[in-house]
Amino acid sequence: MSSSIPAGDYVEHFDPELAHHRAWLLAVLERLVANDPKALEEGGTLRRLWTARQVGVAASPAPSLPVSSPSLRLPSRTNPLQVPWFAQLDSATDQARRMCFSSSCAMLLAFLKPGVLSGSNGDDQYLARVRQFGDTTDPAAQIKALAGYGITARFSTQVSFSTLEQQIAAGIPVSCGYLHRGPIDRPGGGGHWLIVVGITPSHLIVHDPLGEADLVNGTTIGGTARFCRYSRANFGRRWMVEGDGSGWAVLAQR
Repeated sequence: MSSSIPAGDYVEHFDPELAHHRAWLLAVLERLVANDPKALEEGGTLRRLWTARQVGVAASPAPSLPVSSPSLRLPSRTNPLQVPWFAQLDSATDQARRMCFSSSCAMLLAFLKPGVLSGSNGDDQYLARVRQFGDTTDPAAQIKALAGYGITARFSTQVSFSTLEQQIAAGIPVSCGYLHRGPIDRPGGGGHWLIVVGITPSHLIVHDPLGEADLVNGTTIGGTARFCRYSRANFGRRWMVEGDGSGWAVLAQR
């Protein structure tokens, strides 16, 4: 790629509501910047187009974006947030089937502190820190592990959709725990964790470390579950099982 390629061609038909469009455009931009670090300089055509499409408004001056590094650094307060994705099942540890909480918090950490975790198994590195304080399923161990990386966070069992909206608007993804097994009218199981990276009036946009969930039937479809759209109606019945405002989540601060 080179800067001579018309920038508008990349985003002319970009729909930020579609996960595969976001993934495609992000891949294009990453490759472009790797070859031409100035491609997303402030004031450039591609930068303005990306910002406008990402936030769904007319193009306007965007925040400063480092262009000296070959890796892409997107604005942090987009919706959805451009959070790295970790898959729990590729873990080199013996915890793969039970580390969804750690994988979700690792995604939170990797977004808020870029570079502290390396490679596709960065969640294994984070898990090692968690296990210094307790089991991967222990909220207290997660909070202490995050604190060790300089992230102030708290575990809450009184979270609502409005809380998620506030966090995403502040540029902070939210790790959430919910009952992922059993039919939608009788959710159960030991629980599962994912991270909410975006929100719309009708859906949550999530990274699910286990793979895409079938929220109606309580099964796992699988696959690379980046920017999956889970309806508020179905997710809410599994997340706030004790009524509105009873969701489990890790709430971090910037």
